[in-house]
Amino acid sequence: MVNCAPAGVAMQKEGLFILYMVLVALAEFVTNFVDPGCGLSLHAIVLVSLLALSALKHSENPISSLLLSLSLAPLIRIISLSLPLAYFPRYAWYLVAGAALLLATLALMRVQGVGFREVGGTFYKPLTQAAVGLTGVPFGAIEYYILRPEPLAAGSFSELILLAIALIVFTGFAEEIVFRGVMQRSATEALGWKAGVLGVNAIFAILHMGWFSALDMIFVFIIGLFFGFLTLKTGSIIGVSLSHGITNVVLFLAMPSVAVP
Repeated sequence: MVNCAPAGVAMQKEGLFILYMVLVALAEFVTNFVDPGCGLSLHAIVLVSLLALSALKHSENPISSLLLSLSLAPLIRIISLSLPLAYFPRYAWYLVAGAALLLATLALMRVQGVGFREVGGTFYKPLTQAAVGLTGVPFGAIEYYILRPEPLAAGSFSELILLAIALIVFTGFAEEIVFRGVMQRSATEALGWKAGVLGVNAIFAILHMGWFSALDMIFVFIIGLFFGFLTLKTGSIIGVSLSHGITNVVLFLAMPSVAVP
């Protein structure tokens, strides 16, 4: 007789992944187009359900690690919506939100029993990583002409430097360790590298829905694929983290100051 169990488990993994991708997209849609409070509630429901499902027979559950990693997606939005960031200077917004996300990610990694090397925290081929980091300059310029965001008010020169550092560390590194480090690692192990990279970057793009630009979501998805494949090839998130952070510095700080209207 043909053993259908592996095929059934694979379908279960893919089905749950797609289901939660749709649920995150729905929660984002409600957050941005209906009511932020309702969207926050939906994200919280998604988060709790992912944590509950990942805890069921944790040691025997073949998708426990994947479900636990996916919980970081709704957590990102919950942090951004619930922290009282208006009371902090602008550079501290990214520091506070990014630090909260990093702490949650470190706790998740501890539960999964993985270290920094397993999620790409290695300086393998530093010159290659530096070259990858420089891709953030054209990426930021292109995204600026897609979004045309208002410049982030920084005040003094020291605040501008702090804001740039916060963007590089707490959007670049923090988001890359979440998506290309923890989430992509679990997804590729559970679904295979193609489905894992595509699925994780679909979620990455969905979480940019708040910019109200379909073109930007497509651009972010493509850049995410680039980051994902580089991480798989090099085994490191250092270069893509630097590129991600520089993209945001160029997008929010440099281009609004020098671009021709």
